[in-house]
Amino acid sequence: MNSLATSLRPAWMEVDLQALTHNAGLVRQRVGDDVQIFAVVKSHGFGCGAPEAGRAALAGGANALAVGDPADVQSIRAAGIDAPVLLYASTSPQDAAATARLGAIVTIHDLPSLEAYAALDQPVEAFLKVEAGLGRLGVRPSDFQQVFDKALAPNSLSLTGIYTHLNAPDDSQWIQAQMAVYRQACQAAEQRGLQNLTYMVASSHVVLGYEELHLNAVNPGRFLFGLIEGSWAEIEKPRPVMRAIKSRIIQTKQFDAGDVVGFLGPDPIERDTRLAVLPIGFGDGFNHLGTLGEVLICEQRAPVVGRRGIEHTVVDISAIAAAQSGSEAVLLGTQGENYIEAAELAEWLGLPILELMPRLARNLPKQYIE
Repeated sequence: MNSLATSLRPAWMEVDLQALTHNAGLVRQRVGDDVQIFAVVKSHGFGCGAPEAGRAALAGGANALAVGDPADVQSIRAAGIDAPVLLYASTSPQDAAATARLGAIVTIHDLPSLEAYAALDQPVEAFLKVEAGLGRLGVRPSDFQQVFDKALAPNSLSLTGIYTHLNAPDDSQWIQAQMAVYRQACQAAEQRGLQNLTYMVASSHVVLGYEELHLNAVNPGRFLFGLIEGSWAEIEKPRPVMRAIKSRIIQTKQFDAGDVVGFLGPDPIERDTRLAVLPIGFGDGFNHLGTLGEVLICEQRAPVVGRRGIEHTVVDISAIAAAQSGSEAVLLGTQGENYIEAAELAEWLGLPILELMPRLARNLPKQYIE
């Protein structure tokens, strides 16, 4: 285990960095050698650590990284990684100077952000984010002319790329409608003499489903971490990076039929029951109430009972005679020939995999598998 905290509290996630490197290689095979890969390691590397994830992605063929939090840029640079880093729009114009000093490619997502970066007395490399239909961040078509005029005015700003976020990749017609808006921006830039730009619209699903939209750069994220679901996972199966979640029993306790076990309810239990306590709970990203699922102990499934505490989970080991204090419990992953997969865990907890897995990764101590 990789920290004192991990060794003292037996609850951790195994993060497979080799899988991340492998998945980046799959993207490289799909897009070819002439397309830049901006590996998205936002939200602290989907909870796995931005420097660790970034280094693994670069080893697999990525050219650059992309993040959504200035703190991730700082941690990447502090780790000695000097690859280009794109910072998605996440700061205010008032903080333009401090943001520019991070050493990242900044995002211009509206006129105020453009004006703030253009006013600085230091060189700033920037990408333009286009609002193509998602309705979140980005420059709208009505502002294209003004934005490019300001970008080309004498200042320290260097506009080197144009990107957008395409939503609803299942709807090809809507994708094409968004691309029409994006192409307006690209044409407006080229008409004003901006050349050799990075063009990027393809996040993970678009990388998989729209080869013609790879352009000269792509920015996959969830694919790199093995978080592809549904029919998209049938196109290509990346390896899971959040490989396992494990804990150990810290206590077992026997109760007789007729005993009252408070957290199971006010009524006496109907059968002899043996329970085990794991030091992992909803404070780590699991749920508190509802269907709590199962764990693997001694290669058998044991149901979670009662309700999870902020730092404890109780399981019924009545049918597992070999279970004892110190026995390993697997909440995600393989034990012997039995397996609990991410989709199963997500169904129990009532959360999509893309939300659940980074949340667990961010909260749990991590053991890196390299």
